[in-house]
Amino acid sequence: MADAKKIISTAIEFEKFGAEYYLRFKDLVEEKEAKALMGGLASDEKEHAAVLTRELQALGGKAKAPTKKEVEEGLAKIFPEGARKGKLAVKDSISAIKLGIRTEERSVEFYSKNASAAGPGVKEVFSRLERMEREHLRLLQENLRYLEDDGSWFGYVPILEG
Repeated sequence: MADAKKIISTAIEFEKFGAEYYLRFKDLVEEKEAKALMGGLASDEKEHAAVLTRELQALGGKAKAPTKKEVEEGLAKIFPEGARKGKLAVKDSISAIKLGIRTEERSVEFYSKNASAAGPGVKEVFSRLERMEREHLRLLQENLRYLEDDGSWFGYVPILEG
């Protein structure tokens, strides 16, 4: 079970960083559609981390959260130095969305690859998270198309589980 704990711990770190990434992105854009999209994605990522934390605890493990310094250093590498609250340029938003797309692609790959290795109970959780990350990917790709075509945001429709 040590492998399952390590896999889940890694997934929790991904999700927590994703939530911070989307929250930072939300603060940097001024368009309400962009704020709704980034806020929704951040909320989803926080929920994913909570689900994974419960799974890890059920296996007797404990999540290690990245330090604030690690998160800040990571985010500083992503967002332009001159970016200010509500003032992210379209070209910078496009770059940030492309990074979000690559991140979601890696999440999909991670959950898909590790579903079996994480154990039978966790396999179902990973499969569900993989589907949700695929939806995040679709939303980001759709917004990227809108931004690249005419510089506007498409927005966000909450993901309903069912």
